[in-house]
Amino acid sequence: MKVFVARVSWVLLAVLAACGGSSPPDVLGEQQGAVLVNPQTLTCSTLQVIRGSIGAGQGVQGLATQTLTGTQDRWAEYVEFAPNTSATCSYPLPAGVTAATVQAAEIGVNYRGPLKAEMRWVFEAWDYAAGAWVVVGDNTFALSWKWTATSLALPAPVGRFLSGGPVKLRYRTDSSADASLLDLWVVRVQLASADAGSPQDAGTPPADAGTSVDAGSPQDAGTPGDAGTPVPWEGVSSFTYQLTNYANSNLNQLAGSKFDLAIIELSRDGNSDYFRADEIAALQATGKQVLAYFEIGAIEEYRPEWSQVPADLKLGPVDGWPDEQYVKYWDERWWPIVQGRIDRALASGFTGCYLDMVVTYEEIPANAAGTNRDDLARKMVALIARINTYAKARNPHFKVMPQNSPELIDYTGYLAAIDGLGMEDMYWSDDVACSQAWCAENRTNAARVRAAGKLVLSTDYAVQAAHVADAYTRSRAAGFVPYVSVRALDRMTVNAGWDPQ
Repeated sequence: MKVFVARVSWVLLAVLAACGGSSPPDVLGEQQGAVLVNPQTLTCSTLQVIRGSIGAGQGVQGLATQTLTGTQDRWAEYVEFAPNTSATCSYPLPAGVTAATVQAAEIGVNYRGPLKAEMRWVFEAWDYAAGAWVVVGDNTFALSWKWTATSLALPAPVGRFLSGGPVKLRYRTDSSADASLLDLWVVRVQLASADAGSPQDAGTPPADAGTSVDAGSPQDAGTPGDAGTPVPWEGVSSFTYQLTNYANSNLNQLAGSKFDLAIIELSRDGNSDYFRADEIAALQATGKQVLAYFEIGAIEEYRPEWSQVPADLKLGPVDGWPDEQYVKYWDERWWPIVQGRIDRALASGFTGCYLDMVVTYEEIPANAAGTNRDDLARKMVALIARINTYAKARNPHFKVMPQNSPELIDYTGYLAAIDGLGMEDMYWSDDVACSQAWCAENRTNAARVRAAGKLVLSTDYAVQAAHVADAYTRSRAAGFVPYVSVRALDRMTVNAGWDPQ
């Protein structure tokens, strides 16, 4: 249920930085390159201004967590660094953590300020062995005066930055052009014993990952014969999901990312400006598989097919989305709409399709088809199977991935009709933990789909760093491929330290 309305697009990311002394040579570490699994986060204990000034009343409390996106301006939640400022922060190591136990480290920042071309801000770390500041990165990554987050990998060997005491970072500029703001400035360390997550942080088996019992037996998860012929996903370990506000109305920003797979709309405007075959081919040429998003259980008023759907096929507005109507997806008159969308995806060269509003079967009245909920579920499975048969008759490699309703695994023909499963709100719903009974049921059933050999993508909606980290850690521990963004899906989110940089 995605609404296509004009919005100002933000980039939602996570920014990292360093603090103060004399100017070393401009030799940069690997910017935006660190991807740490289950790291420990160190926060600044002492912020010292060596030269220049910071905002009145601001301090270390504004640097511990990322809370701001776009052009948000809440004074107490960031630190403003004046022009020609140099400042340092100290990051004590937790008890039991030493230079010998740290495998890798990165600086995390959320920056808002001028572009590097207008004014360079530098992030540095103190090298105890050399007795000098080492440049780790600068504001090359940043958008102009929009909150932009990234991670900056501390160059190996990282022990030199930890062996003499707390980690010391410096943030500075020699320019008097403008100020800059930091909403996050932390250090993340990867410990030798924390490379995959412990049972505690990955979630307990019964609740979120599935046990050998709830992950599906041959009887309930499908045998090799009824699960269909596997379609290779070629090692998909990351994905992005964006449905509106494509930068410059093209796919160049997505093409420039490091994600293995992208879920995008059939059209750049949500209406009739469909992506062309050459555009999809160019995106695929960067090594990405590309799925076409469309709905199969509802219709939005702004879609070009809206006028083609008879009034008696519409079943009332989708809760929370007044310009969207549930439809009688089992009615033969609905099939031409779905078929047209499949044809469009095939003609444009998409790798496959990503089917939303499967949940219609459980959200409309149970007697909507004159029968009951169980029959509605079987009718939805039949529609997905029909999509699979139709598409693969024209392209045997075309992939079919429904979103949500993993309990359909219990219905004959479902596994054979899908090549993977997309899930929303597996762990976090707009920074609220998904802890209701249905959340655990969804995780258990998604684990059964994964146990049957299908790719499972999990999309969570959160911006708080701890929630983002939790979603990635638990999803990966369960064997899913995670992505965390905002519910509007109106931007490509790159979560520093978790998504490929």
